[in-house]
Formats: sequence, structure tokens, C-alpha cells
Amino acid sequence: MERRTKTLVGLYCLASSVMLVTNKRAVMLLPAPNLLLALQLISTCLLAIGMHFAGATTMNFRPHKAMALAYSSVALVFFSTLYGNIKILEHAGVNAFIIVRSCTPFAVCVLDYCFLGRTLPNARSSIAMITTAASCFIYISMKGGSSTEWGVDSLFWCTAWYSMFVFDQVFIKAIVDKYPASGWERTLYQNFFAGGISCLGLLWSPPTSVIAANGSLFGWLVVLASCVVGGSLSYSGMSLRGEVTATMFTVLGVGCKMFSILLNEAFVESNNSPSRLLVLAVAVLSSAAYQQAPRRIAPKAANPEATV
Repeated sequence: MERRTKTLVGLYCLASSVMLVTNKRAVMLLPAPNLLLALQLISTCLLAIGMHFAGATTMNFRPHKAMALAYSSVALVFFSTLYGNIKILEHAGVNAFIIVRSCTPFAVCVLDYCFLGRTLPNARSSIAMITTAASCFIYISMKGGSSTEWGVDSLFWCTAWYSMFVFDQVFIKAIVDKYPASGWERTLYQNFFAGGISCLGLLWSPPTSVIAANGSLFGWLVVLASCVVGGSLSYSGMSLRGEVTATMFTVLGVGCKMFSILLNEAFVESNNSPSRLLVLAVAVLSSAAYQQAPRRIAPKAANPEATV
């Protein structure tokens, strides 16, 4: 793995872990999730534009029609996955979400093979994926707490979100590969179209009464922090999608999620246990042991001059 890729992985992991905390705090202080999302998307666009005018990167502000349509589709896929995320948490709970999330690399690696020209994972990577998923199952069984009632709604949304998320991982990777662009350009295009959709949602359901009742200076400062972290997460994520395979990115996401839970267990939870921390550490380390699959070697075409 090249130094640039390692740097992006570190930034992505750090931003992903901090984002969980800042978002949780921001929603508590300013309970308007649709407004928070819109601010994060718009501020990320402004950050990308600022990087251009600061000379840190060069942006193409007028992508051709095909690329614009492609990234508008990316925004729709992003919002579909986000909506499914909300519904699975509503109907199935956090425990079910963690379990379903840990199983996504198995489907993504098959689609990576079928549509993106990658080989299937080698033995080391297969063991890493299985160990990561098994560690998530063990952690949930050890943690206990609220149990999931597996009714029709919960099963439907688990299946729906799983399908949305797997499609998200493969589709966005295909778009990134098909339309070459810098990491900041991808960040701008995705957040610009997603921000437009989010603003339409604000017009449909404006949260002004919530802001008036709960907005505060400290709350807005936390929101600002979440916007900065969100911009870092978006940039590192969109950049990494051009550097690694869809399966590698998915496994990395699982590892980041479990690392966030590990930090929460170690420093926030009052009733943590060494055994749970050990299981979480195994999940993080096993996800780090994954090796991305190389491209399949296409069979050489027959030389027509050699035939008689």
C-alpha cells in the first residue's frame, strides 16, 4: 500500500471515529437532523471550493454532462442508503445493524469479481472477513442489552438496507473508475448534488421551530466541528474509492465502525469489560489484515497472423 493510500486510510479512520461522537453531540444540542445534514453537505462543498482557491488542488467546476448525471445518481444512491440506515435502526436496532453491516463484504467481493474485474479474496482475506464478522456476532452476544424482535418490518429493512449498501459500494466505485477526477472534485460533485436534495427536504419540512427552541452558541460550535469532520470524512472516503477496491473500502468501513465502538467502550461506557474490548480489538485487527484482490488477468487474444 502506497504512502498516500495509508495517509487516506488513517484520515478516514480518524474522521469516521470522531464523526460518530460529534454527530451524536450535535443532534443532542440541535435536534434537527435534516438541517445538520444539509449544513454538513454544503460546508463540504465550500471546503472543496476553498481548497481550489487556496491553490491546494485544481477543480473542474463544469463537468461534462455524462459525469454530472453520474454523480447526481451517486447522490441519489447515497440518500437511499442513508434512508435505509435510519429505517433499519428504527425497526431492528443497533445490534442488528452491526451484524448486518459486518456481513456486507461477502456480497461486495462477489460483485467486485462479477462487475469490476477483481479476483475473489485469497485465503488470508477470506479468513480476515470471516473473523471480523464472527467477532461482531460475539460482541453483540456478549453485550446483550436491547434484543432485536425479528418481525416482518425488521427483516424487510435489514434486507433492503443490505441491498442498498452493497449496491452503493459497487456503483460508486464503478463511477469513480469510469470518470477520472481528483478526490476533491469527487467530493464536490457528490456533496453538491446531495446538498441540493437535502435543501429540498428542508423546504418540505423546515425545522425553524426546533432551532428557535434548542439552538445555542455552543450547539452551533459543535455543528461547526461536525461539518469540519464531515468534510474530512467525505474527502478521504471519495479519495479512497479511487485507490482501493470496493471490497477493501467496505472492510475498512467495518473496521472503522468497530474501532469507534472500541473507543466508546474503553473511554465512555462505565460497565465495559476486558473480554468485550478484546473481541472488538480482534475485529479491528482482522479487518486490517484484509488484502485487496488484484485485477483478473484477461486471457491473451489469439494472434491472427499465426493462423494459416
